Amino acid sequence: MNVYPKLNKTKVGYFYTDSETFHKSLEQQFDKINFNEYGCPAVGGLNNRFFKLNALASVSVKFGVKDNEPYYTYEIDTKVHQATELMHNFINDNLNVRLSNTGKCVLQFTTPVVFVTDDKDLEMTLLQPQNNIDINNAVFINGSFYPYGWLRVLNSAYVQIDNTKESSIVFDTSKDMYSLFFNKPIDLKEIEPTEKILNYLKYSDKSINYHKNIKQIFNKIFQKRPKHLL
Repeated sequence: MNVYPKLNKTKVGYFYTDSETFHKSLEQQFDKINFNEYGCPAVGGLNNRFFKLNALASVSVKFGVKDNEPYYTYEIDTKVHQATELMHNFINDNLNVRLSNTGKCVLQFTTPVVFVTDDKDLEMTLLQPQNNIDINNAVFINGSFYPYGWLRVLNSAYVQIDNTKESSIVFDTSKDMYSLFFNKPIDLKEIEPTEKILNYLKYSDKSINYHKNIKQIFNKIFQKRPKHLL
């Protein structure tokens, strides 16, 4: 019987998708979070399982509900970025808002990055940033899924606490945008997506815009998956 997890690393790749508004220079790399400086087996149990991604842009965002419609406004940090039309296009292409079932504004900042693995049992959980960020009247939306059969981009998403007040958050390229936790250690590498990967991505990418309940199409898409992607 083991008290602390001892598992072999599973291979995982990630890549940034091509976009007309996303410049490659905005990419950030995934960094490991935990460092076992004390030789503690409990800390060591998290080795190669906990990662973070810094924000792709430094921008202050305000969001809320007005006249029963969600809205957002933003201000680019001009100490970091040029406030050009291209930069504005990137921000507007990746920020979006919608109303929750309880009438609160949900803000999403999409990161055009996709994870790929051939391990059917690998679960990845998207968690809030691990360092302090400037946030007001909102909480991070955590979530998890199995990337083996479902290739998708990741979102940094927040929901209002009180929809009668405006919410705000500051994304900073020197701080976490979100963190990722895996149910087993991984060997994470940035990859160049193959034609097989890109073709399979087409089945799930943006599928939520076409289906009311995407659970109904899972099996159909899984049947299209090649046996190996990595």
